[in-house]
Amino acid sequence: MKINYVTSIKQGFFICFLFLGTLAVAQSNQENAGCVDPVITDTSGPGTICEGETASLTATHNGDNVNWFDAASGGNLVGTGSPFVTDPLSSTTSFWAEAFVGASGTPQTGGARVAPTNTTASAVVNVTSPWGLAFDATEDFTINSVDVYLASSSPGDIVMQLKDNGLNIMEQLTVSAPAGNSTTPVQFTVNLDFFVPAGTDYNLVAESSPVMVREFSSGHPGFPYPIGTSGSVFGGTINDNDTNATVYYFFYNWTFTPGVVCTSDRVEEVVTVTPAPAMPTGDSAQNFTAGQTLADLDVTGQNLTWYSDAGGTNVIPDSTPLVDGTTYYVSQTVGGCESELLAITVTEILGVEDESLEGLRYYPNPVGDVLTLSNNQNLKRISIMNMLGQEVLSKIVDDSSIAIDLSNFTSGSYFLQVETEFGSKVIKLVKE
Repeated sequence: MKINYVTSIKQGFFICFLFLGTLAVAQSNQENAGCVDPVITDTSGPGTICEGETASLTATHNGDNVNWFDAASGGNLVGTGSPFVTDPLSSTTSFWAEAFVGASGTPQTGGARVAPTNTTASAVVNVTSPWGLAFDATEDFTINSVDVYLASSSPGDIVMQLKDNGLNIMEQLTVSAPAGNSTTPVQFTVNLDFFVPAGTDYNLVAESSPVMVREFSSGHPGFPYPIGTSGSVFGGTINDNDTNATVYYFFYNWTFTPGVVCTSDRVEEVVTVTPAPAMPTGDSAQNFTAGQTLADLDVTGQNLTWYSDAGGTNVIPDSTPLVDGTTYYVSQTVGGCESELLAITVTEILGVEDESLEGLRYYPNPVGDVLTLSNNQNLKRISIMNMLGQEVLSKIVDDSSIAIDLSNFTSGSYFLQVETEFGSKVIKLVKE
């Protein structure tokens, strides 16, 4: 076959030129868009947690940051960043990570209606909450701030929300507003930093508020009001319904920044929640005799853990001596998950052998530096244990009274065990 090399070379140059031109156009389009979609390469989390625990989630990506949502598309923004720590979870839950990068334009002011012309004002009424404005976005932009005019004589919180056309909350922020004036309302700037993707029928609303200026149709020319070239406010909204098209609610002089945000595909991370086991069983009031410990109480459960406090913060061993009138708390752990706490209050039953301590006196309690003990019969041994059941002082005595120097003890609660030849008694002692 006869090949025309000159023609083939020319065709090759043309194809190469066409490819480079196409590549240049693609790159130019990406530059015009302002950013390139990032990619999430991996997400990770604990996998399984116990009911009531939080989960720490991470995402590996090449974006500026990452947002976490409660749905594969749309849904609510539940957190930002990596790692992201969830709220305590009660059931198995999916989270979706979405990385983003952004490019911004020049900030602009004067969006929507610039300022009111009257002082008619009201606070958001709970039964018809929220109140605000409905708008469209012809391009991506960020609402940097809006102005409100405060007519309340007292300060109050404004709970701001940005909702999409499905009424999902995209952003929420609580802003503390100062006191205003009903005669001359006080202009106050609410900083938002709410990002709005191009789309229709968004709502910027106050879920609750102090008294703020809003205008009826007699007080403003009428909708729509432009947000520069980025969008348009087309009506008032009340109770999540865009039917109140004559009232302009609250939000004036929008400052906004046109720009684009490019996002990755969302990646799911599932957190499996193991239900908490039932708490151990046992009577809430139990009796004991001198010398018995937590291990002697009648409790049924697996892997029991004892606490000295209802909050479950101070673990104590089951060798802890029982103290009359004291409440102890116990949980069980099943499958790595801990139950709620069972409270048990104990009462000492005196036996014949305890007659040797009927005359026992100890003072002062709470004690500062010196604790004095006296008894009708001679004391044989004095020991003090901390709340962990560890012995921190022990004395052998053979006298009916003794003074103990506690000046070097740290403040807190202790167990004081007093023994005679015939019996023993445990007392709860507080060191100031």
